[in-house]
Amino acid sequence: MYTISEVSKRFNISKRTLRYYHEINLLVPNVNPETNYRYYGNTHLIDLQIIINLKKLGITLDQIKNMLVEINAKDINRHLKNAIDLEISFIEEEIDKLMNRKNKLLRLKNGVEINPKMEHFNIQRLLEYITEYDAGKRNTFSSQDFTVEEIEVLKNLPNLDNPTAIDSDLRELLQMISGGLEKSDDLLEQQIYTKYIQVIPPLFNYDSNLEKKYFDVLEESLLTEPKVIPFDQAFFNYINRILLKFDDGRK
Repeated sequence: MYTISEVSKRFNISKRTLRYYHEINLLVPNVNPETNYRYYGNTHLIDLQIIINLKKLGITLDQIKNMLVEINAKDINRHLKNAIDLEISFIEEEIDKLMNRKNKLLRLKNGVEINPKMEHFNIQRLLEYITEYDAGKRNTFSSQDFTVEEIEVLKNLPNLDNPTAIDSDLRELLQMISGGLEKSDDLLEQQIYTKYIQVIPPLFNYDSNLEKKYFDVLEESLLTEPKVIPFDQAFFNYINRILLKFDDGRK
């Protein structure tokens, strides 16, 4: 059983409207005679969903009342099935909300783990990225940028928004780069380059042209909206400098 407040919140309908439906015998809840509180069962919820949908079609309340009488009188089993389906839909909606919250928290955790010494500004930027941008679209690239074969390779890249998709070597590389952005030296840059060569080329099937094109597209996207955490302009400037310094062997 549900209170009028619970039904109001669940269907985004005012309690005043629910009381009016009661007054005109369109949706008559169970009433506790001692407290005068209204309570709604699953059948009431189905009827209310029908009322809402029929109203959207421009059907009057009087017409809806007659239709509900016919529906309830002729097919009780279907009404029960609809009640079950409605409850399932509410559960699925709650699951979607919880999964969305979970994914955003995982992305925040990932960003913090990659860069554990983030300053206030970068934490704010990370939070804005997580709350404003759709993670499902960050790793998508158009056929204008890549061939069909290249896109198939890119689909297999680890999702940097998801901590569970990043192996220890890639995480170590990103953390090394993060540390170098704060304080760098020749030894660290050599270590970053060595790790980069170990980790990155295999992700692109050792296709150096695709690798370069991929990061060029990411860097260009900074002018509109970022595609992947934690890449910003400072990140690209730093890693490009290291590659120019040590990458003669791959040219």
